[in-house]
Amino acid sequence: MSEYIIYLKLDPYLAQWLTHEYGGKIVEFPKNSAENDILELGLMVPPYFAAPNEPGKDKVPIRIPWFKSKNVRFNNYLSHKSRRALAQCIRTRFVIALWNDLYKFGYIGRRKQDLIYAWMESHGIETNEKNWNTIAKIYLRKRNVYREQKRREELRLEQNADNPLNNC
Repeated sequence: MSEYIIYLKLDPYLAQWLTHEYGGKIVEFPKNSAENDILELGLMVPPYFAAPNEPGKDKVPIRIPWFKSKNVRFNNYLSHKSRRALAQCIRTRFVIALWNDLYKFGYIGRRKQDLIYAWMESHGIETNEKNWNTIAKIYLRKRNVYREQKRREELRLEQNADNPLNNC
């Protein structure tokens, strides 16, 4: 790994999750990950007008790995659009992790409050009302999409079973 670091601004819950999942003080993505692919694609020589990349509140330090195709001693600047792409990739990975851990509890008839708080604790996210509301909304949206897909699939199967041409 190189000694070059970028600082990426993320929502607090996402920053806490990322730091917990991928490192201690400095985040290092796994080799051949989508995040590293975005870094490799987006890294460039800093333009003359670029502001210095400095740590700040809600900014996560991310170590830039060495790439065969780019010398990170010179290509260590990430444009605004590349930063957005990297943040979106991280958020997508977060949603996938959340869904993979919690989807099996989708048909329990109780509130998910304690379940989501437990998930937050186990993934290094501060357990406060704001974080809980954000994560609960993400989970509920994902669950609603999943239920709609299952409903459409069941409807399609019923329609195919009722079609007499399919029985020939």
